[in-house]
Amino acid sequence: MATVIVGTGSYLPERIVTNAEIEEAAADYDRERAEGASLDEWARVKHGGVTRHRVAPGEATSDLATHAARRALEDANIDATGDAVDLIVMATVTSDYRVPQAAGLVQANLRSKAKFIQVDSGCSGFIDALLVTHAMMESLDYRTALVIGADALAHITPPRAFMPLTIFGDGAGAVVLQRDDALSDYGIRSFSTGSDGDLGHYVCIPGGGSRMPFSERVLRENLHYLTYKFPEIRRWAIDRMLRCTREVVARAGIGLQDVKWVIPHQASLNIMSDIAQQLELPVDAFVSTYAHTGNTSSASIPIALNLANQRHTFSDGDWLVMPAAGAGMAWGAVAYRWYDYRQHSRVRA
Repeated sequence: MATVIVGTGSYLPERIVTNAEIEEAAADYDRERAEGASLDEWARVKHGGVTRHRVAPGEATSDLATHAARRALEDANIDATGDAVDLIVMATVTSDYRVPQAAGLVQANLRSKAKFIQVDSGCSGFIDALLVTHAMMESLDYRTALVIGADALAHITPPRAFMPLTIFGDGAGAVVLQRDDALSDYGIRSFSTGSDGDLGHYVCIPGGGSRMPFSERVLRENLHYLTYKFPEIRRWAIDRMLRCTREVVARAGIGLQDVKWVIPHQASLNIMSDIAQQLELPVDAFVSTYAHTGNTSSASIPIALNLANQRHTFSDGDWLVMPAAGAGMAWGAVAYRWYDYRQHSRVRA
């Protein structure tokens, strides 16, 4: 039995933020230190970011996720209301509230009766959510599931720090999965996953949790925003994404030469280029949205997957690999053989 994608969707907030806007608002960008370069020139060279999307006032993660989920369900020609969907698994690190979970708000918005689970995971979140979903579909015989990655990183990004403001964006992506006895040649074929909890301080929000509850000090010192060690993260992320890509391909019983498309976590254009070079794969095989979406955390892979799918990038039987690494620190990849559900639905009709 195969687990295949039968619908994709994504949502990006309406507001688009340029590098020039960020330079105007940032408190720590120094053109003299950057040898006279504007922030736009600097960002394009250093990591490839040009624009990114930002949530509107009052717009929360569950809103982004609901839009993406509805689009994926529409693509799959499935009505979410009632019991048409058995399971919703959503990954995010920017839940609307501590309780209730944003995944539950999405379920309510869709008027679904599906079991929902929220995975507290960032950059590797979509892969983690796929792994959980696949296992539950196998063990509980669920037939239809909705997998979502959504993050509104604007709410946890230091508001006047140029580096994270040029790197991170907001958005959501979703896929609809179905189990089918007749499609054993398609779908999810293997996973690779791992974690380095001792490196969790590479990406951290110190304040607001049980270790350091909200207080005047937390707000005064901006401890409720992301802290990060970008040079260490970059080296670590490249190493782990290389590792899980090679491992997941081997587990699928294929070689790197068989991989038609790589849909990676959108960490930066330079990281993707380095990974392509070390895997000896053409950079054109990497689906990239980073220049105009930035790093959208758990949403980055499903957004890229959907945009490529809407452009009819994939052909029936193509091998896809989706690797990710980031906050946690965690990594993972899935090997997937593309099922052209539009083509097959026309044949069946």
